[in-house]
Amino acid sequence: MRLIAPHHYDVEIAGKTERLPMLALDEQRAIALLMDIDMGLAFADRVGRALAERFAALKPDVVVGSATLGIPVAMEVSRHLGLDRYLILQKSPKFHLADALFEPVRSITSDTPQRLMLDRRQVPLLQGRRVVVVDDVIATGASIAASMRLARRAGATVLAAGTILTEGIAWREALGEDAALVHRLGRIPRFFIAGGAAQIDPASLEPDMLPDLEPAPMPH
Repeated sequence: MRLIAPHHYDVEIAGKTERLPMLALDEQRAIALLMDIDMGLAFADRVGRALAERFAALKPDVVVGSATLGIPVAMEVSRHLGLDRYLILQKSPKFHLADALFEPVRSITSDTPQRLMLDRRQVPLLQGRRVVVVDDVIATGASIAASMRLARRAGATVLAAGTILTEGIAWREALGEDAALVHRLGRIPRFFIAGGAAQIDPASLEPDMLPDLEPAPMPH
């Protein structure tokens, strides 16, 4: 991925404006990229605290996240909820995951189909428990949906889902009724590339964002 004009996109996350780099995914698509593992400990603490405040009244037993960028979210949300244990779903094949429960998932930043895996030895941690599922960004909705399916297959009750950002609106359709469970700290649109610059895709905007959009040519 390469930096493309306008180079940055500003978004409010948990009460503070963050400047995200604008990167070209390919010749037609761009993304305002959030890499939470590069944002520092103060950022992780802030977003973890903000999401934990949304979940506190639900009294979850376990926080479930997914590797890799969902790990700091799961850790910080757990810490602010006063929970010691959290569970991370894996995407990279490892020897101890040969018999894992898995769900297929595809990321917007990767052309390679992946599998989200739950170590069967960790199923007792979820069985009969009340859980919240978290991730860094919900874009297509595929990853968070797979996380929720795995948690339920392990016998957990999914109380809510949390994310730092949602991207566009496609995730709502992908999640169906579960979209109502999503708590987010910020939101960004999707972008297409026209004239050598990233432009907001109007079709990715939620209704209350439309008045702020300046007209831009759609790609052919």
